[in-house]
Amino acid sequence: MVFAPALPSFAAKKNTKMSNYKTVKSAYVMDATTGQTLYSDNGDKALPIASLSKLMTLYLTTKAIQDHKISWNEKVPVSKELIKMSKNYALGTFKIKRSKEYTVKQLYQAALIASSNSSAIALGELVAGGNNSKFINEMNQQAKKWGIDATFISASGLDNTDLRHYGLQVAGTSKKAQNEVSAKAISIVAQKLLKLDGGITRWSSLTSKTIGNQTLTNVNALLKGGAYYRSSNHITGLKNGYTETAGLCLTTTYYRDGHLLIATVLGSDTIFTTTNGLITHLDKVLNHKEVTLKTPTYHVKNHQVKTTTSTKKVLVWYLKNKDANNVSVKDTLTAKTLPVKKGATVATTKFTNTGLPTATSLTLQAKNKVGSDKATQSKTAKQESLMQKIADFFGHLF
Repeated sequence: MVFAPALPSFAAKKNTKMSNYKTVKSAYVMDATTGQTLYSDNGDKALPIASLSKLMTLYLTTKAIQDHKISWNEKVPVSKELIKMSKNYALGTFKIKRSKEYTVKQLYQAALIASSNSSAIALGELVAGGNNSKFINEMNQQAKKWGIDATFISASGLDNTDLRHYGLQVAGTSKKAQNEVSAKAISIVAQKLLKLDGGITRWSSLTSKTIGNQTLTNVNALLKGGAYYRSSNHITGLKNGYTETAGLCLTTTYYRDGHLLIATVLGSDTIFTTTNGLITHLDKVLNHKEVTLKTPTYHVKNHQVKTTTSTKKVLVWYLKNKDANNVSVKDTLTAKTLPVKKGATVATTKFTNTGLPTATSLTLQAKNKVGSDKATQSKTAKQESLMQKIADFFGHLF
């Protein structure tokens, strides 16, 4: 089951001793702007992630709002089973009352700040037209679209040992099935969510918030006022979680020299000292330099394709034992066929000679549309006609 409000490892007494940041099942750190990997320890291994799962639920909810399918002030239907779940001390951190109505904004805040399971599931059902299974499918389809290593069976992070008691076990999943996502993958989900609405950190950075006569409590002790708070880390959230199988999990957003980084730790016994230790380690071994991205012109099928990028200047991180003068940016053409639509990805960007993985999430896009659909259709039609003639020829032979 997902964490209750009070856990032994979230003790109020401050532990000033630095923990070993390697005593985890998995850890991953990335630059939120470029997607550059700054640290990975089993970062690609799919593991139980508990309530970090809610980041995908909140992403899809935010997207539905921005697509005008739902609104922040819209009232959210909440089933009797979810109301019942919210009153279970082990599963509920925000009690949903039958006599009251709650808006998307209120349940979003409850899911993000207090990790309310009922709120997250209710939001998912709203996005998917009242169908929980359909929403789970949308979560998995979104993960597939991004090409990340993730399997979801729950909008909240609860596993089937709990969900089955509320009629929420998705057909075809086992009795003990749970969300399994890599630290890298859930960090990418966080990156996508922040890109969609970076303003959510105004809520994830709160230690508490009142809705009606209830107080949402954020157990992230890295925040200001928390037992493990460090002003130098500039932490703004983002999401914590716990199950017996997942252990303590945390996705942290923090700033270094004005640049947003995302750190995820899975399966730690001392999540806050571990995260502080990881941040301190990276401060010791990493340096950075600012580079200006180029926008070259490529040739695709004898057509010139001019490129553009949404980010002109970026920060490139590198190990301190590497020469900053050798750090470089390399673009690789990925567009091979015409037409190339305006805004379509033309090339991917890598950072080389950094001592770190080269891949980034940066791309170059087509500045204008190049090539016509008619030309492509004509070529395809000619190819189909030729194939048909060949088929007819052999058909007459036999």
